[in-house]
Amino acid sequence: MLIVAVSLGTAFSVSELLPYVSPERRMRSSRLKREDDVHRSLVGEMLARMFAMGIEGLRNDEIRFEQGVFGKPRLSGMREPWDYNLSHSGKWVAGIVSRKGQRVGIDIQKMAAVDLLQARYSLSAEEMEHYHTLLHPDAQMHYFYDLWTRKESYLKMEGIGLSVPNRAVFSEQYALKYEQSLLSDQLPDHGFRQYPIDPGYVLTACSTDFRFPEQSLVVRAKDLAEVFLRRCREQEETACNRRDEVTVP
Repeated sequence: MLIVAVSLGTAFSVSELLPYVSPERRMRSSRLKREDDVHRSLVGEMLARMFAMGIEGLRNDEIRFEQGVFGKPRLSGMREPWDYNLSHSGKWVAGIVSRKGQRVGIDIQKMAAVDLLQARYSLSAEEMEHYHTLLHPDAQMHYFYDLWTRKESYLKMEGIGLSVPNRAVFSEQYALKYEQSLLSDQLPDHGFRQYPIDPGYVLTACSTDFRFPEQSLVVRAKDLAEVFLRRCREQEETACNRRDEVTVP
């Protein structure tokens, strides 16, 4: 399993990257008005493509993605069972990948003050009861985002996303006990792991594989873009040389 956190604090050339992402991503990027949104979108696709090239040994131009029933992306026609997931918030993009048929999900959130309506929408009755016992706003905020990212990473691991309301996750009607979800990072069929990449953010990974890495790999967006572009251009050069060898009489 690999967990990568990409910092968007460094600029990279969008125009250089666009030829190496999907037409859908290029179209989506052209519609985004904020530069940060464009960067988050491109970094997410770069991570997914790097995962596919590393595991499947594909050239970048061979990679095609599809979506599951509830929208979780996956590689088309993968040769071995592996799973990946992406998340972004603020100045970070996070990715997780696991092999050997293990499922993964990840969620990162920038923490901010939580209003009561947001808490009621996201937390179950039991969770709200505990939320109100925390008298300090910082304690409430950390509790809220701890649970929020656990729920989101779990739903994304399962590939069911918004089809289940957050307040139902970990409640009795959704098969997981509240006490377990809060007090344990290891449940019978999946586990959680949090990574402290930034004091203002919560990053939680969820997987059916309990062998979480001790640390996440933290990289700059500029460095990721340079590695990705170099690999794509090397692949293009290799493919071009092979075509030249075939055409030589």
